[in-house]
Order: sequence, then structure tokens, then C-alpha cells
Amino acid sequence: MVGFVALVLAAGLPRLLPDTPFVHLDQGRLHVGVGFIGAALAFWVLGAKLRAAISALAGLALLGSIALFFANAHAPPAPEAAPDISLISFNVLGFNPRGAEIAAYLANEAPDVAFVLEAPALHQHMDTMNAAFAHRAGCWPGPSCDMAIFSQHPLVDVEIVPFFTVHGRLLIATLDLPAGPVTLVAAHLTKPYYGNWHDLQLGRLFERLSQIEGPVGWAGDFNSQAFVPAFREALIERADLRLASRMQPTWPALSSSRLSYAGFAIDHVLVGGGLEPVSVSVIEDPLGSNHRGLMSRFALPAR
Repeated sequence: MVGFVALVLAAGLPRLLPDTPFVHLDQGRLHVGVGFIGAALAFWVLGAKLRAAISALAGLALLGSIALFFANAHAPPAPEAAPDISLISFNVLGFNPRGAEIAAYLANEAPDVAFVLEAPALHQHMDTMNAAFAHRAGCWPGPSCDMAIFSQHPLVDVEIVPFFTVHGRLLIATLDLPAGPVTLVAAHLTKPYYGNWHDLQLGRLFERLSQIEGPVGWAGDFNSQAFVPAFREALIERADLRLASRMQPTWPALSSSRLSYAGFAIDHVLVGGGLEPVSVSVIEDPLGSNHRGLMSRFALPAR
């Protein structure tokens, strides 16, 4: 009974009290929905059919709301398209002792562009990164450095946008590729329960997006599920971006990849301006990080 009441509170409080800290419980909507379905099965076995029905309806309502969001917000992949650009976005964990392995992995994969979040983990391995990537930008190096972009192609109009907290958590750069220019944005948002920083940052993301023309790809650690209202309203509804990544759990990255699937999808890839996702996959081995990275491939719109 205590567990059932906890599920009810977790499901209802974000909607009943949206302007309070309880709104952050909505980050667990998927898990609560699955919990209600599990409770329904348990109640059914125990013969408590009314409770089973109530639990099942609650679970289906929560999971259905996520499915409806995803159906409207997802940019379906086009696997038949020839990719024009590949991108790895990876929060590598700033104090990760396996920085050498991460640098070797990125050099071996050799994507067109790599977004490295919490980049100090690679400070001692710049020779490996410089050998694999001819161009880079970001707050590198420094004690407050958070993010760097490594690229096989020249980076044009690089901008580090003030982002209210740690310097360098929003980077914008344009790549001039043979297939055409594309703007890439790397973002690392503050956790949503740290005051109102997260909402301010989402507003800044929308503000900057409105100034970008043409194909755009956004990736990074948003520290939020995509279906929560603040994320949905700022980036899906107002900015008209679409999710290229699916509901792939990326945090926490546990030693067992199967256990990691019980985590949260807080790292995302979004597209706009005609940029077409060809594929987005999770990097299964976190290489010592608490996140799993995302490998993406995109096709630019025909000129």
C-alpha cells in the first residue's frame, strides 16, 4: 500500500503543483508508469481487481502521454539516405581516470565532429585528439572548462554563449561542408532542481535558435527527459526542433548495459532546418563515464 501511494503521489504532484519543486518528479514519468503496470499485475494476482484496474489505467495514461509526445516530436531516421556528417556527443565525466581510452576511442571512430562535455578528462591526452582532429574550439584548457568541439573540418563562426553557470556550456559553430553549411550546437544544461537555472538555459537555447538559419543539429547533456513540459515547450513546440535520438537511456551508465536501460534519457540529439537524421545509436561502453554517449549521422537537405 505504501508503494502504491508513493506512485500516486509521484504521478499526480507534478501536475497538481507545477510551480513547485514537485514538478521535477515528472522526470520519472516513464518509470512511474511502468511501476503502475507492475502494481496492476500484482494486484490482479492478489485478487484486488479494482486496484488493479486503477493502476493499469494510471500506468497506461502516463505511458500513453509519452508515446503521444514521441509520435509528434520524433524525426524518423532515413537509413536509405547517404550521410553527409557524423557526430559523437559524449559527456565523458570531468574526473574520469580513463581519459586516455576515451581519446583513443574518439580517434579510432574519427567522426566528422565530436562534442566532448566535461572535457577536463582529456586535458592530458591532447596529442591523441590533435592527431585525429585538425580543428577544435571551446574553453580549452582551464579549470572552468566544460566543453570542447573537435572537428575534421574547419569551424566557422564559433561562438561560446554565456549560459548563466559554468562558462562554455553552450557552443555554436558552423561547418562548411561540400554538401552545404550546417550549424552545430553543443549544450550542457544544469540539473533542473538547481534553482531556476535550467529553465533560464532552455530560454537561452530558444533565443539563440531563433537567430540561426538553415540546417541545424543540437546535441549534448540536457539533464532532462525530453517529454517534461519545460523541455517540450522550449525546444519542440516553440523552437520547432525534432528529436533525432529515441528514448535511449544514457544516465546513469552502469557496468551492465542491460541495467542501464532502466536509467534516464537525458542526453539528446535534435535537428531542425531540414537536417535529416540517418541514424542515432548509443555508445554502449561508457569508458568510465556516468553517461553513455550518442553517435549520430545526418544528411543535409538537397540544394
